[in-house]
Amino acid sequence: METLNNHVDIDQLHSRLLNLGLMLNVLVPGMLLALGAFIKSKGIGLNIGSNLRFIFWGLIIVAMGDIPIIYLLKRSSLFSRKVFHENHPQVQAEQLLFRWGILTFSLSLAPSIYGLVYYLIGGTFERFVLFVAITLLCFMLFKPKENDIRSFVEERTEPM
Repeated sequence: METLNNHVDIDQLHSRLLNLGLMLNVLVPGMLLALGAFIKSKGIGLNIGSNLRFIFWGLIIVAMGDIPIIYLLKRSSLFSRKVFHENHPQVQAEQLLFRWGILTFSLSLAPSIYGLVYYLIGGTFERFVLFVAITLLCFMLFKPKENDIRSFVEERTEPM
């Protein structure tokens, strides 16, 4: 396995990842809720009637399906030895963790976007909030833990 000799400030990296997660999984869904409410208050949106139940359950299934997908991507990409092939020795542990954070938090944001779409085609605000809650659940499940970051960095760096 390719090892890297660089010093990584684990506390700073943990803070950066948490800030990224809070921005993408708390601030953005809050903005989407406000945007959806504003758009609906202006009378913009559809009302397609009885087909909404089918659309709602389909989107809920897709949103809940994001949770195992995020988990599998985390396990396969973050802890894979394939990442450190000889072709990519310049990839640092910090860069890899930040890329993982962007991917994870973006996928966690997807249920809020599904909720906005559902709300704009005529769904209820309460169900939109349910989709935002799924995003918050994903953030809570997959937020970076300092111990995980520390062990990941220590496995992949040479002692100085």
